[in-house]
Amino acid sequence: MKKIWDVKERKHKDIVKQLLENRGVLEDDEKFLNPDFERDLEDPTLLPNFKTARSRIIKAHKNKEKVGIFADYDADGIPGAAFLKKTFDLIGIDCEVYIPSREEGYGLKKSGIDYLVEKGCSLVISIDLGIRDIESAKYCKKKKIDLIITDHHLPGDKLPDALAVVNPKVKGSRYPFKDLSGAGVVFKLVCGLSKDFKKIDEKFLKWNIDLIAISTISDVVPLTGENRLIAKYGLVVLKKTKNIGLQELYKVAEIDNSKMQAYMVGFQIGPRINAPGRMDNASKSYQILVTEDKKKAKELAYYLDDKNKERQLLMDQIFKEACQKIEDQKIAKEKIIIVAGDWSKGVLGPTASRLTDVYSRPVVLFSRLKGSYSGSARSINEINIVEVFEAAKSTILRFGGHKGAAGVSVERGKYEDFKKAVKKRADKNITDKDLQKRLKIDAAISFKEIHKYLFDDIQKLEPYGMGNPKPVFMSENIELKYHYAVGRDKSHMSFTFSEMGKEFRAICFGYKECSTVKFEKKKFDIAFQIMENIWNGKRKLELQIVDIR
Repeated sequence: MKKIWDVKERKHKDIVKQLLENRGVLEDDEKFLNPDFERDLEDPTLLPNFKTARSRIIKAHKNKEKVGIFADYDADGIPGAAFLKKTFDLIGIDCEVYIPSREEGYGLKKSGIDYLVEKGCSLVISIDLGIRDIESAKYCKKKKIDLIITDHHLPGDKLPDALAVVNPKVKGSRYPFKDLSGAGVVFKLVCGLSKDFKKIDEKFLKWNIDLIAISTISDVVPLTGENRLIAKYGLVVLKKTKNIGLQELYKVAEIDNSKMQAYMVGFQIGPRINAPGRMDNASKSYQILVTEDKKKAKELAYYLDDKNKERQLLMDQIFKEACQKIEDQKIAKEKIIIVAGDWSKGVLGPTASRLTDVYSRPVVLFSRLKGSYSGSARSINEINIVEVFEAAKSTILRFGGHKGAAGVSVERGKYEDFKKAVKKRADKNITDKDLQKRLKIDAAISFKEIHKYLFDDIQKLEPYGMGNPKPVFMSENIELKYHYAVGRDKSHMSFTFSEMGKEFRAICFGYKECSTVKFEKKKFDIAFQIMENIWNGKRKLELQIVDIR
C-alpha cells in the first residue's frame, strides 16, 4: 500500500484532546462529546426565507389546501418525504407525495408538477432538489401554484424564482450550519413550525429523528455540528424505533438494532432504501417508512432486500466493465477519468465511488441514452467536482451536487467537447500531489498509551463519519514477533507486535494489499485503529492494521 502518511503534529499529551484538536472542536468539546437536543439545535428562523415558507404553510393549513411534496428518489429525499408526510398528517394538512422514477431523471420535473396539480395541490414543497431548476420554477408559476424549494445542494449563479428557497448554502444565508442533509433542512423547517402547531412537540421530533438520521448518514454529509446531534440522537431512536417498516427491515436484513452504529445505517439500511430508486421506482422505499400495516411492511422489506441484491450484482458487472474500458483506453492516469457505457443510470454513482477508491482520482461514469449522456461523478477530498463542471458548463445540459458527488447530463453531440473541457480544467488545476493516495493519521502513540480507558474515551467520539473519521494512530519501529495468514481463503494476516515488552495482536484484512512489505524483517511502522474483542465476558484490545511499512 503505497500511501503518503499525513501524521498530525501532536500538541497534547491527552490523546482524546489531540483527536478533538484534529477535528477542530477542542474549544467546543462539551457540545461535541455530549450534544444536547434543546441546547444545540440552531435557530430554524435563521434559515433563508423561513418566514415566507412558514406563512405559506400556515395559510395552506388554514384554507385546507392540498400540499404536494416532491422529493428526490434516494435515501436522503425519501426519509425527508416520509417525515414531512407524518408532520402534515399530525397537524391536519392534506398532502400528496410524488417521488420521480430514475428514468424521469433527477430534479423538479414538469411531469411530477403536472401530477401534483392534477391531484389538486396548490402548494408544492420540494425536498433534496430544486436549487438549480430555473425552468421548473417558471413552470410552477405558469400553472399558478406556489413553490417552496427546500434543498441543501450548491446553488448556481441564479436562484429559481420560487415563493421561497430554503437552503442554508444560498448566498447571504445567516444560518450558522451549512452542511445539513436534504431531510435535515426539512427537519429544521418543521422545528420552526412547532411554535405555530403545538402537536409538533419535542416527543414527535425525537421519535421521528430516526428518519432524519438515515438521510444524514446515508447522504455522507459531515457528521459535525447539527448533523452530529441528529446522528447521535437518531441512532438512539433507531435502536428502539417505533417505525413498523424499519422494524421489519431489520428482521429481513438481519440487522441487530441493539448494536446500531452509523456504519450499519450507511451500509445496511441506506442501501436498501436506495435500491428500488436505483433499479426501478422509489415509491416502495417511501411506503415502507410511512406504513402502519405490519403485513405490508414485511412484504416491502423483502422487496427492498431483493432489489438491493440486484443492485449489488449490477454494480459488480458495471465495475468490471468500466475497469476494462479504463485499461483498454489507457486513461487510468488521467487526472479525471471519464467513461461511458450502455449501463443502468441507477447504480452509476456508487460504482463511480468504488472506482475512485481504486484509481485515487475523480471518476465520471456516463450512461448512453437516446439523445444524451447521463452521468454520475465521485471525487476525492482535494478536488471539488462541482467546480470542475462549472468550468465546463458550456458543454453541459445540467449538473448539480456536492463537492464530492454530482450528477451531470451532456448532449450526445457535445460529449467529446465535455471531455476536452474537463481535461483542460483538470490538467491546469490538479497536481500529481492532489492525486497521491494519503492516509490521515491522528497521532503517533506508543503501545504503553493503549489501554481500556483510552478505548472507552475514544468511543465518546462516535458516531463516526465524514468530518469525524474513526481515529487512526501510528506506532514506529515496532517489533514483529509472529505473523500468519488467516481466514477461509487465507486472505487476511494476523500479527503479534511488541514494543518495550507490551504486546498486541493485530489483524490486517485483505493483507495482499500489504504484499510489498517483506515480513522477514523485524521492525515496522504500523498505522492502525484500536478495536475491542470480547470473549467469554473478557475484554481485550487488539489493533486493526490500516497500513504497514
